[in-house]
Amino acid sequence: MSLWPSALSGKIRNILWPIEKSELRLFLPMALLALCLLFNFSALRSIKDSLVVPSIGAEVISFLKLYLVLPSAIIFTIIYVKLSNMMQLERIFYVIVSTFLAIYALFAYLLYPSQEYYHPSVELTEALIASLPHAKWFLKILGQWSYAIMYIFAELWSVVVINLMFWQFANHIIATDKAKRFYPMILLIGNIGLVIAGNMIVYFADSLALPHLLWVNFFGGSYHAAEITVKLVVSAVILSGIIAMLLFKYIHSYILEDSTAQKLAARDAHDTQTKLSIADSISLIMKSKYIGYIIVMIICYGLVINILEGPWKAKVRELYPTTQEYISFMGEFNIWMGVSSVFFMFICSNMLRNFGWFVSAIMTPTIIAITGAMFFLFVVFEDVFYLLFGNAAFSPAYAAVIVGALQNILSKSTKYSLFDSTKEMAYIPLSKELRTKGKAAAEVVGAKLGKSLGAFVQSAIFVLVPTATFDSIAPMLMVVFVLVMILWLMDVKKLNEEYTKITQEDKQ
Repeated sequence: MSLWPSALSGKIRNILWPIEKSELRLFLPMALLALCLLFNFSALRSIKDSLVVPSIGAEVISFLKLYLVLPSAIIFTIIYVKLSNMMQLERIFYVIVSTFLAIYALFAYLLYPSQEYYHPSVELTEALIASLPHAKWFLKILGQWSYAIMYIFAELWSVVVINLMFWQFANHIIATDKAKRFYPMILLIGNIGLVIAGNMIVYFADSLALPHLLWVNFFGGSYHAAEITVKLVVSAVILSGIIAMLLFKYIHSYILEDSTAQKLAARDAHDTQTKLSIADSISLIMKSKYIGYIIVMIICYGLVINILEGPWKAKVRELYPTTQEYISFMGEFNIWMGVSSVFFMFICSNMLRNFGWFVSAIMTPTIIAITGAMFFLFVVFEDVFYLLFGNAAFSPAYAAVIVGALQNILSKSTKYSLFDSTKEMAYIPLSKELRTKGKAAAEVVGAKLGKSLGAFVQSAIFVLVPTATFDSIAPMLMVVFVLVMILWLMDVKKLNEEYTKITQEDKQ
């Protein structure tokens, strides 16, 4: 009888905290590193959207992702492949993160405060649009080009720094059997960064908050609430990025040298440099059916999210038309995103161990399919809902924003908890070349290609029909959404067959 409470407490501990005491020395720095990187991801997401959506329009996001972010992602992939042949991942991490932080600082402290000196005048931009209506959105981007640069590098933070470098490092030092326990818990702690960032942004967006008053008293000058908010948020991003680099250095210099921590690794944790040329790397990737399935899965996710987010952000702009209001809303949105992600982590962290890879991997597309369908039905038939349920206190725009926010929160919560964990586990059994360069192709190019395909469809319509809006093209986007979801579900099934085969071969 005395063994029963002990056995029960052991099962509860395995559900809530499956990390062994001896593993904490490696686990905790990795989890804190994820927290810093996800904190920056959340803060940058709020800043980039708050800059371009209120001032240019939600429709411009399609053009930014297709014509600027995608080429930038391809360039970064080529640079990364070259660097991976020249140096270890540790040095690449420092070089790329430092570059990103420097660009954020340049924008916040030089370009944004003095944008009237760097941007073409509003009158010139409007005159060009009047003479070239089909180039309307390209001219709007050119009119506020520094916003576009900030958008590009904020967008690339997640795919380059988090999806590519952080997870490649984790895949290299953590064995497959440990990943089932480690990855969900790393993401659980990491997603706390979303909550912290959301609360910080809401606080900084308050023009009467103490940081605003201190900034005016110490630095003087004209008082622009949005400018101070951007500077405060970017300062926090830079500080978090520096802490992330220090944690990365600590893990390399002190943790991976320890024999106890090295037992967690399936291979030499310091051997991250590769040898194949760019041409040979491309040939290797193109011949891998396995990497192809991963790329299709990532493309499908990026495509459906792009299709869903455009109409939603257009609705958000209707309610929150200024940069300051938009930042505040996005801060509150990120708080709920973080809380939901942590909650889902507690539920989903045991799914990988108890139900296997396929059930865990299929959950994200299933939830996105359900919530996305609800959102599109509401947007496409908004007038019908208004006639059925409308009254003096009913706001169709507000209801659309809430439904869209709920869809975003639920879909991204499962993405952060299950999609990311299962996707990263799929890389672990591969060779070093495929883990490094196949992952680079899948994460950087695949992720941006998915969003860019959605952007291509939308931008083509906006170019051909300058008066088109997200409300008017929502029915077409809904059809594309359904087709992509079917492809995604079929692809997960195929990838599961390959993953099961390769992991069983490794055990033999």
